Amino acid sequence: MSLGLLLFASSNFNAQNSSRPAVIHEFQEARAAEQQGHYAAALTYYQQILTLNPRIAQVYSNMGLDYYRLKRYPQAAESLKGALKLQPDLLGAQVMLGLTEFKLGQFESSLGHLKEALKVRPANREVRLFLIQDQMALDRFDLAFAQQTLQRFPKDAELNYTIGLAALERIRDIAHHANSLGEKSPVFQWISLRQDEQQQNWQGAEKHRAILKKLGATTIPPPLVREYDALTSLVKECFTTVLESSPDSTYAHSVRGYMDESQNRVTAALVEYRKAGNHFAAGRLLAQNLRLSEAAKELRAAVDAEPENRLALAELAQVYVQQHRPAAALPILRKILTEYPTDAEAWADLGKAQISLNQITEGIHSLQTALKIDPTQVSLHYELAMAYRKLGDTSLAAQEIQKFRQASLENH
Repeated sequence: MSLGLLLFASSNFNAQNSSRPAVIHEFQEARAAEQQGHYAAALTYYQQILTLNPRIAQVYSNMGLDYYRLKRYPQAAESLKGALKLQPDLLGAQVMLGLTEFKLGQFESSLGHLKEALKVRPANREVRLFLIQDQMALDRFDLAFAQQTLQRFPKDAELNYTIGLAALERIRDIAHHANSLGEKSPVFQWISLRQDEQQQNWQGAEKHRAILKKLGATTIPPPLVREYDALTSLVKECFTTVLESSPDSTYAHSVRGYMDESQNRVTAALVEYRKAGNHFAAGRLLAQNLRLSEAAKELRAAVDAEPENRLALAELAQVYVQQHRPAAALPILRKILTEYPTDAEAWADLGKAQISLNQITEGIHSLQTALKIDPTQVSLHYELAMAYRKLGDTSLAAQEIQKFRQASLENH
């Protein structure tokens, strides 16, 4: 990502900001250091300016940019907030604060600041890119906004890949929701029909059409299914653009990996993901195939590269739980739940980890919280039954087993 356009505040600094020649001199030295890539040195000059005049918004803004370049995100956020406190309409600081908050995993705040910046500069590519990533992190993918962004940047490989990925996550959410509704739901049958059509499973597709006919739901797909169709079309469009416009890019390798994965060509998919340096996708695929040690290594690399990647964190914690390494999973899950207290899967994994560490009462509370948020996690009733047995409460254990059996029957 180029940050050059965000330096406009620097060029506006002049003698009007301070009557003291020393301030002007220090600012010029700081800018010269930045131009040579010496960002730590530039920060020293800016800090000296603040001892002379602590109320220059542009100095705080430029410090925030330099901290960002040095990946010192907490200090960047503090400096940028200082700039906006002194000058609320400082657009460069607004944009950089949104980008910084994204890096800190503060997606809600990031979304707010970037939306404000976009009102002033609707064609800013970086703002749009990070807004889409914020939406993905918050499970709020905006299809209309994504389509509008592609109209502005139709051949941009990174944007097309990011939008395709975000749309794919939303597709998975819809499919998960359809499964939770059960086989008697028209949405379940419609989504199952679409999936069979995509896999050219014509026999399965005909079966779902027959069920939809019996349900009297064959004319117009429900809104959720229409959204699924639009998202599927968007993913195809975005990934085709990536392959055509940038065939040798890391994004293209990731797309080929996804295509191989969708055809169950696991080895070929891993080769492509690794060519792309896409540790998250490789780790997720390895975990699905129960190659847990390899998965943990890839996901650890993904988290080290992008500490704000909530999906990678959640997947890594889940792998640790499966590996019977609850002590490793626990701090990750607590971090996720601090930011996302309604993440049902994280609560479920936390409960399993706590029970493995013999923190039975805490584990039961976590599993109950997960079920309260998402009652479709039927298997958690079984986990609760086993936990109550460890406490010696056979009555509650029997109740949870009964709930597990009843829910399993209803879903089939």
